[in-house]
Amino acid sequence: MHRNLPVYVQIRETLRKGIAQNVYKQGERLPSENELAGQFNTTRATVVHAMQGLLTDGLIERVRGRGTFVKSPAVVTVMNTQTLGYFEKDLIGVDKHLEYQLVEFGPVATSALLQTKLMLSRKESIHRLLRLRLINQQPIALEIRYMPSIIALQIDKKALEADALQNIFQHLLGIDIQTIANQVRVALPGQEAARRLKIKRSRPILVRQHTCFTSDNKPMLWGETLYREEYEIHYTSHRQADAE
Repeated sequence: MHRNLPVYVQIRETLRKGIAQNVYKQGERLPSENELAGQFNTTRATVVHAMQGLLTDGLIERVRGRGTFVKSPAVVTVMNTQTLGYFEKDLIGVDKHLEYQLVEFGPVATSALLQTKLMLSRKESIHRLLRLRLINQQPIALEIRYMPSIIALQIDKKALEADALQNIFQHLLGIDIQTIANQVRVALPGQEAARRLKIKRSRPILVRQHTCFTSDNKPMLWGETLYREEYEIHYTSHRQADAE
C-alpha cells in the first residue's frame, strides 16, 4: 500500500483487498475500530471514515453490540418483463448451490381472501406450501404459496424438494402458466419468517406477492415470497422507437 495515501484510504483498501482475497471470509467479524486504529497508528475517527466507504460499497455490515462483519454477496435476479422467469434460472451456471427445504404442505382453513385470490367457492379446499430456498445451505427466501387442493393433491412432495413450482406445474401437471402478476414491497419480518430466514426482526426483507394465471385467466397459485436483504432485482428499461 502506498504510504503517501491518506491513512483512511490505506485502511479501506487493506480491508477491501483482504475481503477480495478471502482473508476475511463472508460472515466473519472484522477487527474492531480500536484494533485497526492501533494497527495503523491512527485515531478511531479515521477508522470510522475508512469503514464508511466499505459500508457504502456493500462489502461490510455493522451489527449493533457485536461488531462489523463481511457481508454476504447479493443474490441477483435479472428481470425481463417480456418473458416469464423464476428465481432459479439466474443460478444456472453460477457458483451457487440451490436447495429447497419443505417446511409444510397441506390443507388450510379457507378464507374470503384466499377464495377471492384463487377464484374458488366456499366448498373448494385450499392447500398451503411453506418452503425455504437455500443458497450454499443458507436460507435466502421463504415461499408462502396457496393453491387449490385439487391441484396440490397431484404434486409429489419429493418434487417440491427438488424443483421450481413453474417447472412442476408445466412438466408434471401439464399446467401452462401464461401470466404472473407481481407486487413488490419492503417490510419487516414476522417472528416465524425471521426465525426461518435466520435474521433479526429489525432486518428488512423484500416481499414479492404474486398470482399465477393460466391462458384462460384462471389463478392456479397465489402467495408471497420473502427474501433476505442480500437478494437484488436488476432490470433495464428501454424507450420504444417512435413510430414513423
